[in-house]
Parts: sequence; structure tokens; C-alpha cells
Amino acid sequence: MKINILLVFILLTNTVFSQKKTSNLLVEDTDSLPYTSYRYRPILFADIGFTAAPLDLKYSFSDEIKQISYRHNNKMMLGIGASHSWFAFRIGLAVVGNLKPVSKFGKSNYFDIGLRFSIKHFYSEIGFRYYTNYSIIDAYKWDTTFTKSIPNDTRQNIDVYNVAAKMWYINNKHFKMDAFTGNRGVFNKSTFTWYLGGRLDSYGINNKSGDLISRNLQDTTNSKTASTAFNAVELGVLPGVGYATRYKTFQFGIMAAIGPMVQLKSYTINGSPNGLGGIVARYDFKMTFGYNIPRCFVMFIIDVDTKSINFDKLKYNQTFYSMKMQVGYRFNEKLPKKKRKK
Repeated sequence: MKINILLVFILLTNTVFSQKKTSNLLVEDTDSLPYTSYRYRPILFADIGFTAAPLDLKYSFSDEIKQISYRHNNKMMLGIGASHSWFAFRIGLAVVGNLKPVSKFGKSNYFDIGLRFSIKHFYSEIGFRYYTNYSIIDAYKWDTTFTKSIPNDTRQNIDVYNVAAKMWYINNKHFKMDAFTGNRGVFNKSTFTWYLGGRLDSYGINNKSGDLISRNLQDTTNSKTASTAFNAVELGVLPGVGYATRYKTFQFGIMAAIGPMVQLKSYTINGSPNGLGGIVARYDFKMTFGYNIPRCFVMFIIDVDTKSINFDKLKYNQTFYSMKMQVGYRFNEKLPKKKRKK
């Protein structure tokens, strides 16, 4: 199998600033704490999965056409990483070969990089996602140059991006994100928390080749249907809840938040952006589950993030989501010199 390194990046540099601990907590007391930390165990892990960012434009284009869908061609992602103490990294590779037929969905590329860290009650993520070469699905329904055998418009140069900075205040100090992901820790019993998720998001879609919507479907009474780009910047705080539990060697966790955000949005026509503002509702969802014992683990991780922009009757909806299986091995504990008992 031919492999091309499309993405080589430091996805995860978990520079985790530890809380002050006494020496007797270096090996966690599972009778008193709802979690066990493995941050001083060298860990090697690998994962496989995929990310996707489908989007739709909804509008009454005609009696038959109420929505246009944009999709990129998925690729499997392979990753390998390691962690110990405050240091962690992951390198990701995209496997050459698309999951969908190139004749119908074209060739897509994407870049995804992120940084994660925590300080006591706070957990933060900073990320950048960039997807290129989207296809317009079922273009044959309004464009006679396409047929049912070649239904999608893969000729457009459509790109999507998302830059996000997120910080969660987690009320329960024992609800550790290391334990939630199941890599550098595990939960020993059911643990619940409420949290506040602060978010600053910038995202949008752009067609470098022309209009986003085919001229066959553009509405002469609504200039926004002739746009070449839609963009938005959002700021807000989402209240949410987190829950994790364990049954023998199986662990399950979920985090979900919903709330309002202030949105500044724009549409671009003939190279000129036009700005608007408003309030939008957002939700955030994470789920982890899998087999986890002190020596090794197999965890499944699902992350869903939704976006939307409303321009009167024209609506832009997009979902960024990732799904992966992570397998890891933990070596014997190796304490730093200043933590070792004399």
C-alpha cells in the first residue's frame, strides 16, 4: 500500500501543568480518588480513523431543489505518538487512496493541527482545520452537463477552514481529561461534573473558481445566492455536563454542552465582503469508550462540532466530526528525579 505523508504535524503537545502533589499520591490511591493517573508511565500509542466536514446550503432554489450539499472525499488517517510526564506528541499520516470514488467525489486534501493542555480546573484546545476540493453533490439535477453516472460537480475549487480556541472550566477537580480520553489515565468509578466551555471560532467556505451556487439556481431577488464566500467569527460560553463511568475493564465517558454565541458573519460578492451580526445557538459533544487496563488500552474517541450561518432565507450548515480508534501500551512508571523518594 502506497503511503503519502499529507499531514505531518504535532497534533498533540499535551504540556500539562500538574497540581501540587505530595509524594504519596505519585501512585494514586484508587480507594480515595475516582481516577488513576499514568502521566509518569512512558506511553506509546497508535490510532486509525478519519475526520470529515460535510456542509449544506439550504434555500428555496426551485420547487424541487431546497438544499445543495458539499462533500469532500474522505481518507483514512494513521497516527503514532508517545507521552511521559508533561510531554506528549502525535504524528498523523493520511493514507493515499480515497474512501469514495474519485470519478464522483474528486481528490480532496486536508490539514489538521492542534494543541491541548490543562492547568488545574481548566482544559484548553487550540486547533486549525483546512479542507480543499469539495464536490457539489447531485449537480445533474440542475446542470445538464452532468448525468446520473457522473452526478457531482468536482470542477470547483472550494475550500473550508476552521480556527478555534476553546477553554473549559471543569468544576470537579477529579474529572480529569487525561482519564476521560483514557490515554494518560483512567476513571475508577462514576464521576460527574458541570463545566463552562469558552469558545472563539472562525470558519467559512470559499470558492476560488467562482460562485458557490450554480448560476442555474441563483435567485436574482437575493444577491447572497451569488456569493463566492461565507465566513463567520463567534465568541461565547457554553454550559455543559460531563460524566464518566467504569465497569470492570470497560470505560465510557461523555461531555455535552449547549448555549448561545455572539456571531459576526459576512458574505462576499465580486470580491467585496458584507458584514452582519447576530446570536446563534451552538452545541459541543465528545464521547469516549473502550477497554482500558493499567498496561494497555483500546479507546474509541468521537468528537462533534457544529457550525451554521443564517442569511435571511439562506442557511449554511456544517459539522466537523472525527472518529478514531486508539491503541496504546504503558511501560513501567519512571519518575523524574525530583519526585523520587530518597
